[in-house]
Amino acid sequence: MESEQRLAAFSPDGFTVAQASVAGVSRHRLYRTDLDRPFHGVRTIGADLADHRVLCRAYASREHTGDVFSHFSAAILQGLPLPRHYRPGGIDVAVFAPRKPSRVRGVIPHELRPAGHRVVEVDGLRCMSAPDAWAQVSRGIGLTDLIVMGDFLLTGSQPYSGVPSPWTRADLEAAVRRHGRRPGVQNLRLALDRIRYGSLSPQESRLRVELVDAGLPEPALNLRVVHRGTFIAMVDLAYPDHKLAVEYLGDHHRTDDAVYQEDIYRRERLMSAGWNVVFVTAADVRGPIPRAVLSVRRALSIASS
Repeated sequence: MESEQRLAAFSPDGFTVAQASVAGVSRHRLYRTDLDRPFHGVRTIGADLADHRVLCRAYASREHTGDVFSHFSAAILQGLPLPRHYRPGGIDVAVFAPRKPSRVRGVIPHELRPAGHRVVEVDGLRCMSAPDAWAQVSRGIGLTDLIVMGDFLLTGSQPYSGVPSPWTRADLEAAVRRHGRRPGVQNLRLALDRIRYGSLSPQESRLRVELVDAGLPEPALNLRVVHRGTFIAMVDLAYPDHKLAVEYLGDHHRTDDAVYQEDIYRRERLMSAGWNVVFVTAADVRGPIPRAVLSVRRALSIASS
């Protein structure tokens, strides 16, 4: 009972065997099967270790001075929109030379040059800044995903909230320079030229990339449409010269009645102002020639005729 009371004082997300032993928890109690062992010398109680953030918090209980979450772990902690198919093979932990990284089961170690990297805290965890994490993951993801992440970093929620993103294009450029000649830098440089301010979702960014890659003009992002002095809609992707709005409808547009009704009303307002509207769903951006590309090309052709 005494060990149970002492154990209850620790965070369920992670504590070390050494910490618990000093507090008087018996060694026998620390090896019972209701405690998970995500890393050598670390225990958790009922923590959701499938959640990468929880796993990072468990590792952080080791309190190794100089350890910094990096690469994909930093990207996850910073909330970057990683590809859906990505499945972390462990947590990424970096140290700066001349320190050497620990070799621990479940940890992907990295040794970095102290070349201006920015370290920040997210929920009490030390990790690389979002631009540095974006550069570090470039070896493992494709060009489109790097563009999607870059759009997210430049835009944040500002078109809705009015609060600017903490990161600028200069921050992304600096991260690419720090990346040097390492694998992935070519895609980073290509992505920099195609990152845009204004996208409010990964789907909008991917749709923009699909349209441009198909040879269509680049659309404006989250354009505020005003008709006769009255704001009528903020359009996901827009061709204002053609009065064409392209709206991406996520699944919640179908399942939420209020959102569904607002989609109808917004389309009516736009059409009353002389705009045409093309709705696009996830199914429309799949395939060798996505249906979204054909629909937008047709609408632009009609508007130009």
